[in-house]
Amino acid sequence: MMNIKILFGRKIKEYRKKKNLTQAGLAELVNVDDKHISCIESGKNFPSSDLIERLATSLEVEPKDLFEFYYLKDSVDLKSDIILMLNKLNKEELSLAHKYIRTFLLK
Repeated sequence: MMNIKILFGRKIKEYRKKKNLTQAGLAELVNVDDKHISCIESGKNFPSSDLIERLATSLEVEPKDLFEFYYLKDSVDLKSDIILMLNKLNKEELSLAHKYIRTFLLK
């Protein structure tokens, strides 16, 4: 399982690139040194709650979005997550999930 600091850093980098910002550009927006942004993106540092808010504002996302990194997990973790989700479904929901998965895989 991957470290939360690494996953968080990847998420910051992903959003930063979507906004066409350099590390220096993002650093300027959130009022920190660009080396600090580099350390966050590489998973060496983890930002304070105040900096998380400034990052979210500057990247125009909700703070919670910075912590949604399920798709950055490895395949073993993803399969485990899917199984846990499926185990919580009732019969009708499971049938619907099966239909969606089957449709998606047979494209």
